Amino acid sequence: MWPHLDLDAAPLPPSRSGIGTALLYRREVLGRWVRHNADFGLEVLHGIAVTSFDIPGLPAPLSFMPVHFTPMSAEQALIEADYAPSRCYKYGPFAVLGGDVNYAPASSKYPLPDFSEMRPYNLDSRTLLPDGGFDPSAAPEPDRRVARKLAQNGYVGVAWRLFEKSQGKDTALLAPTGTDDRIDQAWVSAPLADAVSDYRLLDDPEGASDHHGLVFRIDINAIDPTSPWAYR
Repeated sequence: MWPHLDLDAAPLPPSRSGIGTALLYRREVLGRWVRHNADFGLEVLHGIAVTSFDIPGLPAPLSFMPVHFTPMSAEQALIEADYAPSRCYKYGPFAVLGGDVNYAPASSKYPLPDFSEMRPYNLDSRTLLPDGGFDPSAAPEPDRRVARKLAQNGYVGVAWRLFEKSQGKDTALLAPTGTDDRIDQAWVSAPLADAVSDYRLLDDPEGASDHHGLVFRIDINAIDPTSPWAYR
């Protein structure tokens, strides 16, 4: 229990880095968690675990997984971006995954990162190696493979979904969450895609973090409950 926030905490997953991920929740909204699984959590540098809640009206639990993919290597993060969405499906198709993805959003229609704000080590890990001969003066290209792996696993980016629903008018949905790009992202499984709304960034109090928080709403009654499947 985190009394100063009036929130409960799910069990912390193991972490090779010692800088783990945490899931805090409000018991009067979700009830108490009913299933928790940290199997394969150490395959991800900062650890992962899936925690699920029984929600009236849903034929399977609603599951949540906070993530923090490694910033050191896009290739390693690409592997982590397979473990995390797969394990988030552990208790069924109703899944929410979010946190510090550390890499560019999936769609090439997003604004380019502000490469001038990137430290050399971020510029290295967050951009693609050019084909052919190396030209250090060539414009860098964002590495979108990590986010695209989440999409390939059947997840839908919340900000992008709402941007599309706005017919491209609400450009605030594409705003960076860090100093140079929108590396913090929220993803939901397909049955939840039409149940999300009210996405916005949190930047108060100023200076609380070098990343903005983000928040969005899920309308339980708008979740598609048809064709539930079991993990196998």
